[in-house]
Amino acid sequence: MRAINRREIVSFVAVVAVVLLVPSLSWGAGFSLFEHGNRAMGMGGAFVAVADDPAAIYWNPAGIAFQQDKGTQFMAGFTLISAAQEFTGDSPFPGDGYKAEQEDQIFYPPHIYVVYPVNDRLTIGGGVLTPFGLGTWWKEDFAGRFISKRVNLEVFDYTAVAAYKVSDRVAVSLGVDYAIGRIDLTKNIGFINPYTQQLADVGQVHLHTDDMSNDAFGWNASVLAKLEHGFSVGLLYRSKLDIDYEGVGSFTQYPTGYADFDALLQSQVPFGEKVPLTTNIEFPDFWSIGLAWENEAWTISAQYGEQGWSSFQDLPITFTSYPALNDTVVEAYDDVKQYRFGAEYRANPTWAFQGGFLFDETPQPIESMSPLLGDGDRTGISVGATWTHGKVWVEVGYMYLMFDERSTEGRSFDGYEGSYETVGHLLGMSFGTRF
Repeated sequence: MRAINRREIVSFVAVVAVVLLVPSLSWGAGFSLFEHGNRAMGMGGAFVAVADDPAAIYWNPAGIAFQQDKGTQFMAGFTLISAAQEFTGDSPFPGDGYKAEQEDQIFYPPHIYVVYPVNDRLTIGGGVLTPFGLGTWWKEDFAGRFISKRVNLEVFDYTAVAAYKVSDRVAVSLGVDYAIGRIDLTKNIGFINPYTQQLADVGQVHLHTDDMSNDAFGWNASVLAKLEHGFSVGLLYRSKLDIDYEGVGSFTQYPTGYADFDALLQSQVPFGEKVPLTTNIEFPDFWSIGLAWENEAWTISAQYGEQGWSSFQDLPITFTSYPALNDTVVEAYDDVKQYRFGAEYRANPTWAFQGGFLFDETPQPIESMSPLLGDGDRTGISVGATWTHGKVWVEVGYMYLMFDERSTEGRSFDGYEGSYETVGHLLGMSFGTRF
């Protein structure tokens, strides 16, 4: 057997620790959620110029100023989200013909809204929702397990808004957002075994934030104008959310069967320790403008928006007790555009039916695509139904998301080449009442 070169391993372990730990904290538009009300989802999210139920607190809070005749309203619901992603490898690694599929997962981001009319001009409201979430989960023997094996990311937004009716046709709003973020990532640590000259799984790292101190404040503002002949125009802006994260990296060693090799790794990697870490994530701002038309039976809506992902240019990682592992990862995301169209048909006072279409660009450059997220432009088709009985209503919505198949084209930052193909299913239900 070849003797172990200690100096070679010491220097290489330091490099591997940085390269294999840090990149797994990046993500793309696939973690942005817009399904905060299932009637709105059924209309493809083309709701900023409609905003006539409590989901307006997310889509266009100015809309609650026109809901005073409905009294105090409460709405709560969830959306079940399932995505299937298939990876096809390319040369040089993991190689032509390699295929893998993600494990099945279901996520259920909730939404809760309360609307209260103070007087004939002022209405206030509050909500809890999840603007960013989801995750990925690959099998234990997945070739990309050294980049990412499992990740869950959640951002909870607690929002409070006040809407004021300037005139019978125009309302404005201003609100504050308090966001709490949580990250949970797991991946393997790989190293070339000098005895076998093969890549070996020498350990696992689990990066996570457990407490509720990873928070930030933001703000939102909107306008809704009711024009003549059934037309309305809406405009919404939501600010960036700049969250400072504090967490822990837990390192677990996998024995290789070579005691001296394991001991040398143990001396260089903090196996068995929980290492404090910090990072900063600036979630993008978002604005949208929409036009809607309605009569007694129909509502038709179109919407355009932009999300400021160019704020996510790099990701600094600091291991406070192991500064040798510190690094800054370049992500170079772009601002993106969104297009949404929707319609609703009110068949009678009890039943209404929705349909919609959307197209969202991805902000993720080809170089950033990885097992953590292989994102692409997405096209969505949605349907929905609303049942109303007196002061109670139930909304059901379904959306089918198709992501463009996308290849790294030999340009992956991680050296992990191939193409990603994804489809998503979203099924949600909301319950509402007014009193």
